[in-house]
Amino acid sequence: MSYELIIEYYQQIQDILSNNYFQEYGVIGLFLNSLLSATAIPIPTEILTSALLIGGENIVLVGLALVIGSVIGGVLNYFIGFGGNKLFKKIKRKTDIETNEKKHNKILDKFGWSAIFFAAWIPVIGDLILISAGIKKMKFVKFSIFMISGKIVKTIIVVVGLGTIF
Repeated sequence: MSYELIIEYYQQIQDILSNNYFQEYGVIGLFLNSLLSATAIPIPTEILTSALLIGGENIVLVGLALVIGSVIGGVLNYFIGFGGNKLFKKIKRKTDIETNEKKHNKILDKFGWSAIFFAAWIPVIGDLILISAGIKKMKFVKFSIFMISGKIVKTIIVVVGLGTIF
């Protein structure tokens, strides 16, 4: 692989992470950004949210795009954990699975359902908490209530906070 090709890939990754691709599509781009951000890909949504609010985008549409995208991402995380557990059991030895499950469940065991609520606030690790909830096969309805309420509260604070600034 040539040096120029590596630099080109690096610049493309920087464009994606700086939200330039998402910004071209406005609220739909924000939805996609929040969806990807909620699935353990560390793409910050605040940059694009700020840009859209500065550009005069409707604050309600921005909030809805963030909530819907992040909720769908959170549900995907749950089902990745829920179904992925079967896949891991087929691939790994039983002792490896038991030790990994103990590590994943440590946060959930310590903080319970509040960990699901606050998972929206913690980048990457919060997504892993949601995956762990799926692995642990927590009740989906209760999981959804805590996860959605956490994402809504975070979105309201971020959008109103940024909307006040801009």
